[in-house]
Amino acid sequence: MSRASQLARTAALLVAAAAGAGCEYFRDSPEQELANRRWRECTSGLRDVQLQRVDVDGRIRFAYVGMKERDETLACLATAALSGRALPEPVASAVAGK
Repeated sequence: MSRASQLARTAALLVAAAAGAGCEYFRDSPEQELANRRWRECTSGLRDVQLQRVDVDGRIRFAYVGMKERDETLACLATAALSGRALPEPVASAVAGK
């Protein structure tokens, strides 16, 4: 095998390994998956709350317009934490100008 073909083969293997590692890098953590599942369950049908992001540790950050829906969301997330694995406290932010 020539030096050029060895280098090409090594480069191809490195590219494949980097691509595989990149996919793993963008995968949600188990805490994020759990938080996203709880978010969907707790906010189904609510219009005045919006998910901003879920941190790697599972902390949910969301914006709200109405206090009623904010309180419903926080209560539901707290109840879910009691019956399953606990996640960090969610952070709710009021939407400016509403």
